Amino acid sequence: MKASYPLPAEPSLEELRSLRHLQRAMDDLLEESIKQRESLTQTFNRCFPRVLALTGARAIALTTRNEELAEQTWTEGDWGERHPGPLLEENAGVRLHELGTLVTQALDVVGTRLGSIGMLFPGELTGVQESARIARMLETVAELLDTVLCLVHTAVEKHHLIVQCNQHLANPVFEMGMDQAVLALAQRVRLPGFLLLYRDAVRPQVLHYRTWRHGHLEYESAERRGPHLDRLIQKHGPELLNRVEGSPRQLFGQARGRTSEVVLISGASSGEHLGKIVLWSDEDLSAYTMEIVRLLASGLSQRLLDYNRERIHLSQFFHNRAIDELLRDPAYANHLRPQDQELGILFADINSFTRICEHGFDSPKSIGRFVDEWSARVVDFIWEHGGVFDKMVGDCVIGLFGPPFFETSRVQRAEAAMRAALDIQEYTASLSARDEVLALCQRVQLPGLGVAVGVNLAHAHCGLFGPNRNYTAFSTGMNQTARLQSLGGFRETLLMERARQALGESQESWVQGLRFSKLVETPVKNVGQPLRYYKLL
Repeated sequence: MKASYPLPAEPSLEELRSLRHLQRAMDDLLEESIKQRESLTQTFNRCFPRVLALTGARAIALTTRNEELAEQTWTEGDWGERHPGPLLEENAGVRLHELGTLVTQALDVVGTRLGSIGMLFPGELTGVQESARIARMLETVAELLDTVLCLVHTAVEKHHLIVQCNQHLANPVFEMGMDQAVLALAQRVRLPGFLLLYRDAVRPQVLHYRTWRHGHLEYESAERRGPHLDRLIQKHGPELLNRVEGSPRQLFGQARGRTSEVVLISGASSGEHLGKIVLWSDEDLSAYTMEIVRLLASGLSQRLLDYNRERIHLSQFFHNRAIDELLRDPAYANHLRPQDQELGILFADINSFTRICEHGFDSPKSIGRFVDEWSARVVDFIWEHGGVFDKMVGDCVIGLFGPPFFETSRVQRAEAAMRAALDIQEYTASLSARDEVLALCQRVQLPGLGVAVGVNLAHAHCGLFGPNRNYTAFSTGMNQTARLQSLGGFRETLLMERARQALGESQESWVQGLRFSKLVETPVKNVGQPLRYYKLL
């Protein structure tokens, strides 16, 4: 770099030799510092004493950002009582100081200011030739330090930027973390267009996307859809994450200028791509920008793995709508912690299932296939009515209504459990019309396929429990519902008294049209009081 003030007259041959000697000495010192991977403090401690010895200066000082990107001033020699930091910020040039003559100049590379440097010489050296000589010495030292400082600052900025992005990606809300990470990138590097395309963890054929313009969200697949991206996904599907016919520009760059790069985000071991980052710009993006993006992709791979793992875990219990809502809440773990709440509870069990298994199927595999098909649809009914799938015990499906947000009233929870019970009864009975099920029922001498359902409204302690963190509930009410369901006959739905009372408060016409038996009391094993329940007629 050139000094920010004019230097008169060409240096003499002797001065040129002196400057060349200074330059070689500094080169050797800096090369050794780089080889030893020294810190800035170690580098300056190595170089500054030699600079003073070679130039005859009394002291030297340099202000720049340290490895933590905080401004710091390093000094060597005698500056007297006054700290030299503020002196370096004054106008560059040669001027008198109480201890001699001070020469200062800025440190910069291609217009990027890195700091400032100054040297203090004994005596008064303000004449034209003398001031030019000491200014050239300072310029020689500054030119060599500029490059080193630029390398250090670039590496440090890169590290801090990646750390900052990874901190953003650690946000419990994945989408919010991505928005923050991309904005942080765009504030430091030129980033006109940025697309993240990633696979749905639970539905692998579904792709999600988010696009940003200059760091700000433009489109996203949930609520701010991009027509071009929707058409692209509809045409190519998950193959977009691999190799599809056409250049990146043709695939992603329509109406967006030049597509500069595609960065694939890989899974941990399967080799299957989790996602893809696409950048576009009217001009080529810098190597520095691309290196940062690739480092971001590396951190994003782990974050996507964690995010997908969490979605897959939650998908065992919750519908996708509930999962989306949960994971959009930074404090979503609070919804899953164990808590005491009043729940709608449903137990549904296939009638005479033991008999069916013993005499109706030719192999355990056939039993498993049948239960898989039936239970998948039953769980769908629970989810469709806002419920949570607790677990299966044998062929018995257990649903909970109210979790995880508990935003509905006790009446609405009883209604939801009842709606699910009606749908399960209707679906199970409809299976009897299938030829294979009709033949099965004939073999075991049953009038058709049926299910016994128990419905309750009771308090329970519910949330994630156990080493596998399963969402379930514990209470006397849960045990009572299990006993109630076991009392159910062929295609019967039984309701505990509390659930029936809640339905009595409903304003829904379909509920008011239901008919129930008189109250029944039945003693059951290991339950202190008789069960009080109604039968749906």
